[in-house]
Amino acid sequence: MVISGNIVTPETAAWGEVKIQNDLISEVDLSDNIHPCADWILPGFIDVHLHGIGYGDATPQSVHLMAEQAPRYGLTSLCPTMASDAPEVMLAFVKRVRELIQNPITGAAKLPGSHLEGPFIDYAHRGGMNEDFVRGVDMDELQQLLDAADGTLKIMTLSPELENSACAIKLLTQHRCRVSMGHTGMPPEGVDDFVRAGGSAVCHLFDTFDGRYVDNGVSQVSLSDAVLVDDRLFIELIADGVHVPPALLKLAIRAAGVKRIVGITDSLCGSGLPDGAYPMTDAGRSFTLKNGDCCRLTDHPEVIVGSCLTQNQAFYNLVERWGFTPVEAAMMTASNAAGYLGIADRTGAIRPGLAADIVVLAGDRKSVKQTWIDGKLSYEAN
Repeated sequence: MVISGNIVTPETAAWGEVKIQNDLISEVDLSDNIHPCADWILPGFIDVHLHGIGYGDATPQSVHLMAEQAPRYGLTSLCPTMASDAPEVMLAFVKRVRELIQNPITGAAKLPGSHLEGPFIDYAHRGGMNEDFVRGVDMDELQQLLDAADGTLKIMTLSPELENSACAIKLLTQHRCRVSMGHTGMPPEGVDDFVRAGGSAVCHLFDTFDGRYVDNGVSQVSLSDAVLVDDRLFIELIADGVHVPPALLKLAIRAAGVKRIVGITDSLCGSGLPDGAYPMTDAGRSFTLKNGDCCRLTDHPEVIVGSCLTQNQAFYNLVERWGFTPVEAAMMTASNAAGYLGIADRTGAIRPGLAADIVVLAGDRKSVKQTWIDGKLSYEAN
């Protein structure tokens, strides 16, 4: 099998051919400069933080739909993400994701593991989470989750300032689970302790983070500032232009460097679908989705509960709206996530020897024409 177009490798973007043999990329031949109207051949998108896509959401009942529908938007791998919920629901969720990993659905996106955004979250920084379900660190509950996941819990987001959080971080890292700080009011000087304890990432930077304060006319260091200059941390960013104003997004990428930025969507059920009201996954709440904006609680539209971004739109935004190169955008929507998840030796780049996980975008650099997973055509636009 041969796919031709403008190929984006980790080093460059140029016209050429990608050759696929069995499930792997066997050869990449680059010939000359970009052909402006041609298709774009990119590493399949990877999203480590999304709560829903299409008609699927991160619930035990519907998470399989996320995997099935994700290739329509160029996703070849994703970590379904459940926000704080009742203990029994979160337990059922990690069990279901484990089952889907053990018995993958033909043609569906790969599931490297689950992501729990909570429940060990600071109440004052809960954002759009249901207040009934955020709680302090419970080591017994955490052990139950880890046992049920059986090695498939890939990421947990928590607030490091909570009592017993250091013990939780240690236990999670022992189980090879990434720990991400988020929904936190931790002072900036706490970043070093978080990393030393085993923390390695930042959940959706600038969202549910306190801003700078000014003391006698002098701006003081904020938590966001502290994580930007700490090279030990991966940083999630939502590239929809709503959750993070474009100027702040550019500032973060320039300060941290492209290789530390993991582009996420933080999307909810309905993402990629028309505007409308959709159900939240927790306790009967609903949200209103508006494309070009985000998802807001129907009863309290001032409260943002997630995005309606898809990774193909994120790639378009980074390149066409904010001026990053296709190589940089591919790193932030695929390659860096693979490194973060520890699977860069298998996927995340157009490179011989890696899995043929590929998305083909039209010349507009947004519309998904094809998605290939392990060398098999998983999605093709009509």
